[in-house]
Amino acid sequence: MNRRNLLIRSTLAALAFTLSFTPALAERQPDLSRKAVTDDPVAPKRGTPGYDVTIVEFFDYNCPYCRRMDPVLNSLLASDRKVRLVYRDWPIFGPASREAARAAIASQWQGRHTAFHAALLSSPARLDSAGIRAAAARAKVDWPRLQHDLTLHGAEIDALLARTNAIAEAVGFHGTPALIVGSQLVAGAVDLPSLRRIVATARARPEAR
Repeated sequence: MNRRNLLIRSTLAALAFTLSFTPALAERQPDLSRKAVTDDPVAPKRGTPGYDVTIVEFFDYNCPYCRRMDPVLNSLLASDRKVRLVYRDWPIFGPASREAARAAIASQWQGRHTAFHAALLSSPARLDSAGIRAAAARAKVDWPRLQHDLTLHGAEIDALLARTNAIAEAVGFHGTPALIVGSQLVAGAVDLPSLRRIVATARARPEAR
């Protein structure tokens, strides 16, 4: 993706979370309802009760631009307690990215997702199996418990990754990071002032949060 061509556009017409399809088309399309995109029960989430804007992030742990985006999102969450972040792992950089995504999602069942997510994105080199395990150790993830949860919840995790991929492709994303903020699609990394403006736009349109 050419990060110079940052795309921020309304999805009220293209997405709107209320898309209607003919029965035949609907069978081939992912669920793009607001609930399906922002409230997937398996997707890790971060925020406090009382949020009024949801940011859905599509990312890959081996994406350098996602690593730049992470501190921006952290700063926003620290300064705006009414924003919720939904993590949609979209491992498009290969098998190691998928391995990292599955491990990170599984870590939520032991309450270590936030720490593990940060450790993975701050790894000093491109992730491989050894790097994923090292990040888990830094995040104090119980490795045997993680392996158990990967087995126990593996089908759920794989189904989540498939849903996320289908949604990303349906709305026209071509790379990571990518965000859905209210009814806005944001393709590419943005700085903190820009992200705050995007959130403000979402906040001004309650029907699209």
